Amino acid sequence: MSSNKNFFLSPQAAAIYKHKLLKSYTPAWAGKVGSTSANNKIVVYDAYSGPGRYDDENPGSPELLVDTAVAMADLRSVYSVFSEKEEDYCNRLKELLIRKSVDPATYEVRQGPVEKHVDDVLRAAGDLPILVFLDPYGLTISFDRVVAVLKSRDRQGVSSYQQPKTELLMNFSYEAVRRISGVVRSDKEYAAKEGQLRALDEALGGDWWRDLARDEAEGWVQEVLLGYAKRVCEAAGYGSITANVADSLEAKPVYELILFTRHWDGLWEMARSMSMARQEWRGWLSARREAASGGQEELRGLSFDDNEDAWVAEIAKNIEGILMGEQGFVVEARLGKVLGRTLGLARETHIRQALKILKDRRVVKDVPKGKLQRAYVARG
Repeated sequence: MSSNKNFFLSPQAAAIYKHKLLKSYTPAWAGKVGSTSANNKIVVYDAYSGPGRYDDENPGSPELLVDTAVAMADLRSVYSVFSEKEEDYCNRLKELLIRKSVDPATYEVRQGPVEKHVDDVLRAAGDLPILVFLDPYGLTISFDRVVAVLKSRDRQGVSSYQQPKTELLMNFSYEAVRRISGVVRSDKEYAAKEGQLRALDEALGGDWWRDLARDEAEGWVQEVLLGYAKRVCEAAGYGSITANVADSLEAKPVYELILFTRHWDGLWEMARSMSMARQEWRGWLSARREAASGGQEELRGLSFDDNEDAWVAEIAKNIEGILMGEQGFVVEARLGKVLGRTLGLARETHIRQALKILKDRRVVKDVPKGKLQRAYVARG
């Protein structure tokens, strides 16, 4: 069984990325969906909350979420729900919120596993917008429960855009998939083997992943992620956007953050938040490396992931490719193709720079003014 006893000592680089993404996306989401909800009220559910703060006094996700709620209190009424299996962590979180003088009417802390609470939290939310954050140490709730979270509040005969707004941000653990999937490649027989395989089957929505794990081709773990996200989207009628997260510039990703949403606004804002999180993550790692080397950080050639000029060139190429087959397009409707491999890196400012280059080359008619999300880009 996985243990998270050392998980809350201090945040690592992957947590720096995740926390910046939360700080960027949550207020954008709350501002949008809360504008049309009853009394401007919304719900945020952190399902694997932990103690709220790391042992070194850095804030964890619960503290970041309540700080966001307090900062937005004049504009949005945010009700925060936290659940945590470990009683000690629950007690520490309650004490933290009391010390911070957070209004007790604006939150609740539930002790016990996610499976015990998630249905009640969704029912209590009623028709209010809810953002569910699943950030486990290891595997999360089953595939079927994830789909149920996304669909359980749907009403018959109502279009997807008129349904109660549910979004789910998930930590998809590459490390857990790599570790457990090794069972498929093992010839050893032992009592727990079938149970381990069934656990991953339940988490991923079937045994379709086993051939990928058995063959172990390059990039197979990412193929499992993409297959999982595709199956959730098809079962629930959602879209998704993902970003991989690592603990260093050189390391393999430790997990992928997946946002499931039905709305273009969610995809657009998450792409922006991913870019901002990447920037903070890169800066944190650079500062740490510089401190370790006594201020003499090694100069390296820019990789694509750190070369903003390369991002702009890539986006320009992608837009030009789109316009070879059509007269024009709305940016949000082609966001995946516009960003291409810059997804998670680039944001609106890079798209605008690419459009300016294309206008100079007369590939596009003009560069739209204002926000680009719903802008129409016409062929030149």
